[in-house]
Amino acid sequence: MKARARRARAAGWLVLVAGAVVAAPPAARAQGAPAGAQPATTSAQGAPAGTQPATASADAAQASRDADAAFARGKELYRLGKLDAAYEAYRTAWSLKQSYDIAANLANTELQRGMKVEAAEHLAFCLRSFPATGNAAQHEQIRSQFRAVRKEVGSIVIQANVEGAAVSIDGAAVGRTPFRHEVFVKPGSIVVEARLAGHEPSRVTLEVPAGETNTANLVLLPQREQPAPPAPPPPLRVEAPAPAPREGADAGGPRPEVLIAGGAVAGAGVIAGVVLTVLAVGRDGDADTQREALVRDDGPAACASDSPRCAALRDELEGAADLKSAALWTFVGAGAMGLATGAYALWAPRASRPAVVAAPVVTAGGGALVIQGAW
Repeated sequence: MKARARRARAAGWLVLVAGAVVAAPPAARAQGAPAGAQPATTSAQGAPAGTQPATASADAAQASRDADAAFARGKELYRLGKLDAAYEAYRTAWSLKQSYDIAANLANTELQRGMKVEAAEHLAFCLRSFPATGNAAQHEQIRSQFRAVRKEVGSIVIQANVEGAAVSIDGAAVGRTPFRHEVFVKPGSIVVEARLAGHEPSRVTLEVPAGETNTANLVLLPQREQPAPPAPPPPLRVEAPAPAPREGADAGGPRPEVLIAGGAVAGAGVIAGVVLTVLAVGRDGDADTQREALVRDDGPAACASDSPRCAALRDELEGAADLKSAALWTFVGAGAMGLATGAYALWAPRASRPAVVAAPVVTAGGGALVIQGAW
């Protein structure tokens, strides 16, 4: 009985192990740990070592499954005659996984859409990656398609003296150096340009006939450091010698500018006083005219009560009085300025002062006149 129970338990364990193996994902079974492998160690955070490679492998497996689904969808759409939709499905599959069968079907739809350059590129990839055990008839069909489209497109072999340079053909980016394979282009004049930081750009223009291959040799030279601009020369300064002051050139006394300024202010005050007096007399005359009109129209007691005409008369009289007051004080100020100027002229100090000296200065940027002295 005990032996029978032990055999039953062993059979149960075998069933469990077989079920686990069958349930495991294909990728996990394909990547099973080799015999004798050590148990996975844990990092400081507790995650088992190799988590990132496992995640990357899982992402790659998912991308492969998505590519297979898009590829199958493209074949079904092509069978239904929906060429454009099939092309988009094949493009999706190609963006997720580059394989010879996806390249072949994508190239077939591109040929039917007139996309000869793209078809040549994918057919060339398919021929390079076609498995040795693949269908010989299918391989020959792809070779025939490539030979036909190759007669209608040109190709360029791109060579450069540095790696990592970004290359563009007619302004469209095609990759970075080095290029392992030729690049297919439309026949005609082609501009190939390469750029890399720290280097001068390199550009070549090629005439590429249909069915032929040309070579673009791109030489990128290191950028030369621009020399710093030379410092500008100091400005040329030429000064004329200042003449020595003449003895007795300025023996003190009243300064002319002070006398001129004082006289001018006094004269301006007198003129302003005269103008204000004339204006006051004019307003007085206007007030007398208004008063006579009021008396003539309403009698001597015309302004016993307020009226607009009486108010205008009062304003005119007040304005005349203000002008008279301003004229008086203007005359007073002008007289005071005149007296002060005269006093200065009589009692100004007579100490000798240096004479005023003027000297021209010439520079590379222009000239000037330097005046030295005291006032």
